Amino acid sequence: MPNQVKGKHDFEDIYTSDTCVKYYHVAMKEMCVIERCEVAAKYSEKFLLPLFRKWAKDPSSGEEKALQFMDLLSCYGNDTLIYTNSYYQADFDKTWSSESTCETLVKPRQFPVKTLGVDRSENALKFGKKVGVFDDIAVIDFNNLTCSNEQFLEERCKNANILIMNSFVYIDDGIVEQIINWFALGTEPGMIIFGFIYPYDGVERMNQWKKMLLEKFDFFSSVPAVNRVLDEEERSKHGKEYGVWEKSFYEFWHLTRKV
Repeated sequence: MPNQVKGKHDFEDIYTSDTCVKYYHVAMKEMCVIERCEVAAKYSEKFLLPLFRKWAKDPSSGEEKALQFMDLLSCYGNDTLIYTNSYYQADFDKTWSSESTCETLVKPRQFPVKTLGVDRSENALKFGKKVGVFDDIAVIDFNNLTCSNEQFLEERCKNANILIMNSFVYIDDGIVEQIINWFALGTEPGMIIFGFIYPYDGVERMNQWKKMLLEKFDFFSSVPAVNRVLDEEERSKHGKEYGVWEKSFYEFWHLTRKV
């Protein structure tokens, strides 16, 4: 876990709420996380959905099968909704802004898919499954993996067609490398979508992961975005060293399996 986590804004209270509403108002709206969600949604709809739909259809029979989708460190599942349901800012505004609407999905899934959310917040996962964001959930602390956890993750990573993951600042060294290796073992078409956050994920760690990803997978694309606005403590701590006086930054990496 990089040293930058010590000065990071504390989201613990919203990660453990019973619904996504507090997360929406604090992280997505006040701190502008929703802006990078919008970037991802627009890019996905134009460039990724056609590929996912192609993978979901058997070329010989024309029959469709559900792709396996994994969201690691998923929280309430906003990133899942971006890729599976093409959720835009307006869609989150309609639903996640209120306790009376947060359990309603205003868009269906855009391709046949089965979703798995993995996080240490049981409340967030239960909410995601209750409202239909996730089909399956697994409460896992990535920094304290049991043998059973590792076996579960290895099997699901190998069988997944789409794996998304970000917020590496919370993960100890060596864990992300395992995830990369497990996903690379899969034999079906697959895409890994990583979200690198500057400076929180650690510059050296990000470079190491990128080199590893390029060795294991075929590069598809990268997309830059703003991650969120920083609080005063974060600006004071990281501005002088990293040049981030107002915002942290985000880089989407999309890579496909060598199959």
